[in-house]
Amino acid sequence: MLGTSLVACSDTRYGLPRDAAVGTWRSGDTRLELADDGTFEATAWPSQVQCSRDDDPRADEPIDFSGTWMVDNEGTNRDLILEPGGGACDTSRITSDVRSDDDLARLCVHARGSLSGPAENFFTLYQGDPPETEDPDRCLNY
Repeated sequence: MLGTSLVACSDTRYGLPRDAAVGTWRSGDTRLELADDGTFEATAWPSQVQCSRDDDPRADEPIDFSGTWMVDNEGTNRDLILEPGGGACDTSRITSDVRSDDDLARLCVHARGSLSGPAENFFTLYQGDPPETEDPDRCLNY
């Protein structure tokens, strides 16, 4: 059984070169546009995904915001960092891990309030076409 688990995980790559991050990431109605000048625009972002709001930090309606982004592959295990520049998202930064396999890159962002746990605690954005059936365990560390 352990051998099967290790084989299943061996194709997963971690980290992301900066130039590979540029472009559109999406999940359902949510869009994250990363520009090569280091700015981003998030559209229809779920506010419960590492984003707070002064009026109601528990609100779960989607919001739009923008800011700057960077790739940090140096020892943090948080590969893509978004820094909102004001607007609807009042948090200082949103961190995500990057996983890629089968030519599909995904950003794995923890939902607010969870530091570890089951795969359902991740909000996943895809670069390219999302798979028809997602394996939620792809965001977990093995």
